[in-house]
Amino acid sequence: MTATLVTCITTVSAITLSEDFSLSDLLENFKELGNVLDSWLPKNCVLRALFCGATTIVGLKLAPIILRKTSFIKNVETQSRYFHRSTTLPDLLKIKSDLLRELKEDSLTLPLNDDGKLVLLEINAGGGTNISYYPNGCVYIATDYWEDAKEHLEQNFKEEVEEPRITLDRFLLTIPERLISVPDSTVSAVICFHSLCSSSNVNLALLEVLRVLKPGGKMYFMEHVVTSKKFSGFWFMQLNFSLQMSMWDCHFRDFKTHIENAGFSKVNIAETMISFKGVRIPGPMKSLAPHIYGYAVK
Repeated sequence: MTATLVTCITTVSAITLSEDFSLSDLLENFKELGNVLDSWLPKNCVLRALFCGATTIVGLKLAPIILRKTSFIKNVETQSRYFHRSTTLPDLLKIKSDLLRELKEDSLTLPLNDDGKLVLLEINAGGGTNISYYPNGCVYIATDYWEDAKEHLEQNFKEEVEEPRITLDRFLLTIPERLISVPDSTVSAVICFHSLCSSSNVNLALLEVLRVLKPGGKMYFMEHVVTSKKFSGFWFMQLNFSLQMSMWDCHFRDFKTHIENAGFSKVNIAETMISFKGVRIPGPMKSLAPHIYGYAVK
């Protein structure tokens, strides 16, 4: 066995990469690099172990960023986008249908525009997977920072060969905290499902929601949140995956506190843990289980 290994090493070392440079030269250069790095490390064994461990953790954390153009990482990005805009998880579908059924019931009491119509603003609407839930005759404004959303949304409206149930007023390519093209106090209700996590400034995003809502208007929300159980297994799981998820504009935050302190006249919030049982999903996304949902009134 040893003789075979020596023969292999000798053979590999003899491979010529160019006329003046062989694989043995490359191996020698790596050895010199290793010696230089070794000279930089502390002599204390404990410190060396801590340094190597920390370097390994940082390397593993940065790997998704370095490899984000690979097919695997792109697949995770696609699944994350799907989860935030059009998930079919049973727990989330039930929450969404309950909230939007409540929106339909509230449509008789929510403030209307000058034409007597309900105006809905959906943040990070994607391709418009929620429009089937909205009341007939309403005016719909969609926003998203994902550039392809506009094409998917308009295609969904084109597929309605009959007279559209709702009117697509416009699509805005923007982030949640920049709704500047929507005038003050012109929206009856804001739908905010898995949208605040993409905002770099949650307080500003909520102030924008309050600005565009008519007095008495409502924000219906469903958001994944950072777990409230500090130093629990799930807390460490979210801490571990926070960098990876931020690559896809998804951040772990205490949205419950943000919403409660935003300045709404009334806030109704429920908390839950959604189940991923039986669902094939990338590991980092399993950290999105803690959720809040409800409504807030201007």
